[in-house]
Amino acid sequence: MKITSLEIKDFPPIKNLKIENLGDVVVIAGANGSGKSRLKEAIVGALQGSGQMSLSLIATREKEREDFGGSEISTVQGSNNSILTKYIQNRKYGKGQYVGSLVQIDSRRNIQTIQYNPIGWRVSDPDEQETPSTFYYQDFGNRWQDFMNYIHLKVAAYDRDLTDEVKSGTNITADEIKKKIPHPLERYKEIFSVLLPNKILLDIDPASPREFSYKDSEGVQLTFSSLSSGEQEVVKIVFDVIRKEINHSVIIVDEPELHLHPTLTFKLIETLKAIGNHTNQFIFLTHSADLISTYYSTGNVYFIDSQQSGSNQAHKLSDLNHGHHDIVDLIGENLGLFAVGKKLVFVEGEDSSIDRLAYHSIAQKYLSEAKITPIGSVENIITLNTIEEQIRNSIFGIDFYMIRDRDGLSSTQINALEKNGRIRCLKKRHLENYFLDAEVLFKVAQKLYLTVSRPEITQQYIEDQLKVIASNQIKLNLLQNTKEYVSANHNFNIPTVKSLDVKTCDDIVAEFSTETTNELNSLSNNLSTGNLTSWMNSEKTRLENALTNNSWKDEFQGKALFSKLCSDVLSEDKIKIRQAYIDVALIEKPSVFDDIKNILESFN
Repeated sequence: MKITSLEIKDFPPIKNLKIENLGDVVVIAGANGSGKSRLKEAIVGALQGSGQMSLSLIATREKEREDFGGSEISTVQGSNNSILTKYIQNRKYGKGQYVGSLVQIDSRRNIQTIQYNPIGWRVSDPDEQETPSTFYYQDFGNRWQDFMNYIHLKVAAYDRDLTDEVKSGTNITADEIKKKIPHPLERYKEIFSVLLPNKILLDIDPASPREFSYKDSEGVQLTFSSLSSGEQEVVKIVFDVIRKEINHSVIIVDEPELHLHPTLTFKLIETLKAIGNHTNQFIFLTHSADLISTYYSTGNVYFIDSQQSGSNQAHKLSDLNHGHHDIVDLIGENLGLFAVGKKLVFVEGEDSSIDRLAYHSIAQKYLSEAKITPIGSVENIITLNTIEEQIRNSIFGIDFYMIRDRDGLSSTQINALEKNGRIRCLKKRHLENYFLDAEVLFKVAQKLYLTVSRPEITQQYIEDQLKVIASNQIKLNLLQNTKEYVSANHNFNIPTVKSLDVKTCDDIVAEFSTETTNELNSLSNNLSTGNLTSWMNSEKTRLENALTNNSWKDEFQGKALFSKLCSDVLSEDKIKIRQAYIDVALIEKPSVFDDIKNILESFN
């Protein structure tokens, strides 16, 4: 299931709040006291039948369509929808499943001393028991105590299963037994090392339950409590959630950045988003400026205005402009950014925020200390490149780099730009050229359920349609490439006059005029009708050849290709496609971003 809209009135401190067309990842921001936690409370209550708010949900799997009696279901504030209440209360989960419900991770995540239960020898696997339908509705602190007892029980059951396998007289080897019955702690060890590189989670002894321990990079064994509060926080949240196979559910996280460095915050979020094969919806209630500025381009970032009454208090950030003076000022008071001690990576792009989301997601995997900063046009990148050394030498703690599209630059021009090591050009024409892999696009179509209503969408269909689009865009590419060629290779160089002290004003006028005439003549000769016609004919042939040798995905105007694919073939918003593409590619086919990975790693 997925929430598509929500509305709540007179639920202090919230007066009137309405959000529609919620996406898969929703970010809701606001100052302290604006009502974020109360909003979470109301959503949780409404799904339990309290009637605290109005909600609309859509079914994301066939079982829900059957139970809802259709593809959608709604609640109205002040009343209870008996069909939804029955659906939630009758959820049945076994074998560690948790499907089609709600997960809440509240901001009260301080854990008291854990009480461990004694464990007998003949214990049963705790995942064989049925999970309550509201398991993830309870407070996080209680769930963590439950988890620590659960994992010790799980290991004890594993030890029993190994013994039973050996006693059964099997002829398979010990290694084969371990493959048949995998150790339950292995998945937690793997995720622990991903979240906290160079740290290794150690085995536990169910005969003597106690907190986790780990080895640091120097091999020293330490207790779990010796981790920083942020490290403990992110491990606890992820362990709590991956305990169950959660899918087709709504996951609400209150203040995901609490106690966390921005890098850990994004590791947490990207790890959570991957759970359930991207079938879950996430609602993040946050103060994090990094999180807000990264996701606002998706159109699913909202700011709760605590000072407004009467009209809707929820403002979509992507709809705001400088005409909204009061609310923009209010948001500015809450969203400051500072990046001392990080690597600033300035990125080009007309849709700078959208590009920032792509670069940021990739950077979190390959250069986590990077702070991706949108700068707009390529002209801004070039200007910054000319003064970067002066800036670095004058501001303590700042180190920055730049990434720009390749556009129509020649190898010589690229080498000249990259000479100082601070700027790198993409190997493909535009950033969007990295979003044209048909295999990933097909998986995105499946994730967004586009293939349900349109079964003709297959990987081969997408590949074929991309080729058709490219064939129809040769004229567009020829025109755009010519403009880029002329702009990059033919410009008027303003003359200089030397030795002013020995020249009169008349001398200066004469010399400057003469040099201007020479420069204009040189420019017109280089940019003659014959030369330009010859270049364009050669470019037309090169573009036609690119279609036959399959280099068109790198060489053609990627922005136009991707935009046309989203609108005409997939019939879906291009921002939503891009966001899903990044999520899927980084997990299932990260090689599509190898060029960008190499650029980011070169900044180390």
